[in-house]
Amino acid sequence: MLEAFKTVVRNGSFILFLILQLLCFFWVVKYNQKQSQIFFYSLQVAAQATNARVKDIVSYFSLKDKMKELKEENANLLKDLKNIQEFLKKDSLAQHFKDSSVLKQNNHFNIISAAVVNNSISRKNNYLTIDKGSLDGVNPGMGVISSKGVAGIVMDTGIHYSIVMSLLHSNSRLSAKLKRSGFFGTLVWRDFDPRYVYLEEIQKYADVQVGDTVVTSGHSIIFPEGIPIGDVILFGVEPGAFTYTMKVRLFQSFSSLKSVYLIDHKYNKEKQSLEKRRIEDE
Repeated sequence: MLEAFKTVVRNGSFILFLILQLLCFFWVVKYNQKQSQIFFYSLQVAAQATNARVKDIVSYFSLKDKMKELKEENANLLKDLKNIQEFLKKDSLAQHFKDSSVLKQNNHFNIISAAVVNNSISRKNNYLTIDKGSLDGVNPGMGVISSKGVAGIVMDTGIHYSIVMSLLHSNSRLSAKLKRSGFFGTLVWRDFDPRYVYLEEIQKYADVQVGDTVVTSGHSIIFPEGIPIGDVILFGVEPGAFTYTMKVRLFQSFSSLKSVYLIDHKYNKEKQSLEKRRIEDE
């Protein structure tokens, strides 16, 4: 307090000068209309500028919250976009099969899309679990394919899920043929390697080349003719055999199988009933 008093005394002349200046300024503004207008106009401009600057500062500090909101909105938009893309992808694949030349040859087939929720590839007998069941129209015996080829056959159905016997099953037997030459045989899985299957019982006089495409023969009601399976990488006659055995590399990698399509033959029951009566007559 004493130091403050000493400072005032030491600078008394300067402080008196400031007081007199302020008084002069006050009297000039108060008793002169033009100077008064200039003063209040300048004061208004300064107030507006200060107000704008304060708003800018407040906005700057609120940007952090706005950025957070924008990030959340972007995350939600990206999530929605991904869902839409997945839906369109599935829908386009389903439409692809509906429009494909294979299924377009007749209108006897319906297509049901499903997701693989469980899958095994390392056992002797492998199965898929899919997220569609009897409530979705799935029945045992339906063929199951992916966007790249044959996947298996429905074995059992629940209300919401179904079990599919994978093509990688020791009891799997599928009628298949060489697309180029038309010779057909039986497709089996026996090396327990998920990348390959074998096409057996092809006649020795058949026209076979490495690289030939193997497709479904259409002899079974489960799969229509022409569904791709794989390509021939080796072929030959095993000792004591009279037919070719071919090693076929699968188009579909079962380790990455996520989406499948079930083939529903509209007249399956009618065909089975007729064939059963024929067998009984024999």
